[in-house]
Amino acid sequence: MSKLFNDLDGDLVAIYHGRRIFRDEFLVHVNLARSNLSLNKYAINLCENRYHFLVAFAACVSLEKISLFPNAKVPKEIDRIAKSYPDSRLINDEDITGLCVDLINVKKNLVKNFNINSQQTVAILFTSGTTGKAKKNPKTWGQLNESSIRVRQRFWPDGLSGKCIIATVPPQHMFGFETSIVYPLTLGIAVHDGHPFYPLDIQQAISESPDLKILITTPLHLKACIGLTEGWTNIDSIISATSPLFKNVANSAEKILDADIFEIYGCSESGAIATRQTSKEDKWKLLDDYTIQKSEEFFMLKAIGYDELIEISDKIKIIDNKFFNLIGRGSDLVKIGGKRESLSGLTCKLIKIDGVDDGVFFIPKKAGENRLRLAVLAVSSVLNKDEIVRALAQQIDSVFLPRPIKIVDRLPYNRLGKLPLNDLVKMIHSD
Repeated sequence: MSKLFNDLDGDLVAIYHGRRIFRDEFLVHVNLARSNLSLNKYAINLCENRYHFLVAFAACVSLEKISLFPNAKVPKEIDRIAKSYPDSRLINDEDITGLCVDLINVKKNLVKNFNINSQQTVAILFTSGTTGKAKKNPKTWGQLNESSIRVRQRFWPDGLSGKCIIATVPPQHMFGFETSIVYPLTLGIAVHDGHPFYPLDIQQAISESPDLKILITTPLHLKACIGLTEGWTNIDSIISATSPLFKNVANSAEKILDADIFEIYGCSESGAIATRQTSKEDKWKLLDDYTIQKSEEFFMLKAIGYDELIEISDKIKIIDNKFFNLIGRGSDLVKIGGKRESLSGLTCKLIKIDGVDDGVFFIPKKAGENRLRLAVLAVSSVLNKDEIVRALAQQIDSVFLPRPIKIVDRLPYNRLGKLPLNDLVKMIHSD
C-alpha cells in the first residue's frame, strides 16, 4: 500500500491560475471532487487544465475508479470509448473548476489522504496500432510508481525540492500523463496547470513562479523555442519524447535555453524505458532493474511491476545489459532494391540540406499498390523540388530518392509533435 500523494520533497503541489496550491488544499479539492463524482466505474478525463485533470484523476484513484484516456480528443474516438465502456462518464473542466476554491485557512481535520493498493488498475490509455485499431494499455498504481521512482533516480538523484513541471504535452498522452500527473503524486514535485504551446506561452508560464522549471516537451516545441533566442531563464532541465530528437536541435536548444536536455524512450505498453542526454551520446541507458532480451525476431522488455515481458516494436542493437542503440522505429526501416535505410535517417539528411527548413520522408502506399516508393514533403522558401532532389542524390542511394516530392508551407504536426501518416498522404496528394 502507498499514499495517493507522497510528500517527498515539499508540499507545493501546483501553480493554479498563478496561485500556489499546497498539499492540504489539494487534498481538500480531491475530497470535494470525490463527493461530486458519480458512481460510474470509469471516467473519461477530458480536462484541459492540468490541475483540474490532476484533481479529477486523484479523486478517481481514491474511489477505485479507472480513468480512460482517448488517443485523440475527437468526438469519434470519445464516442468509441464511451460505447466500449458503458459504465463511464465524461469529466470536463467545468465539472472540476467550481470545486477548486481558494481556501485561505485549511482545517487539518478536513484533510484526508488515501491508501492505494499497488495492484489497483487506475488508468487505461488507448493508442492506435499499426492496423488502425485502438489498443488499450491498462496501468496499475504500482507500475506507475515504480517507473517514476527510477526516472527520479536517473534525472534528479539530489531531489526535486524547489522545482516545478511545465508540460507542453497533453495529460491524456502516456508521456504527458507520467511526467505531469503521476510525478506530482508520487515524487512530490509541483506542476503548472497550463498547456503552453508557443514559445512565448512557455516563457509566460515559466515566469509565473520563482521555482526552477522542468520543461516536459517534444522535438517540435524545442525547434520552435530555438527561434526565440532571448528571454529563457529559470529552467532546471528539459525532458523530450514522442519522436526522435536530432542532435543539432538538442545542441542549439541547450545553448539557447541554458539547460540540459534529456530524452526518454518509452511506449504506452510500459511507459519510460530508457534515457539519454542527446547532445552527448547516441546510446540509450535502460532504467535501473529493466532488462531487454532477444526472442526470435523480437526484443522483449522486462519492466518492474509487469508480470509479462513486453514486446518492443522498434529495431534496436543491444550493447550490454544496460545500453542499447535505437536503429529505427518498427515501421521506420525500408528495403528497396536489396538496400536498407530508415525513414528517420533519410529525414535527418533532408533537413540538413542548406535551405530546407523542415521536411519528412514517408511511404504513401495505397491499397493494392505493390511497388514501394518514398515521398517527401519539404518546407523551403529558397529551393525548388529539383534542387532538393539533386542535394539528396549527393547523400543517399538513388533507390531512396523521393517520388513524389512537394514543397509546402508547413508540415501537419499534431499536438504531440507527430506527423500522422494520413495527414501526410492527404497533403502530398492535395492540389
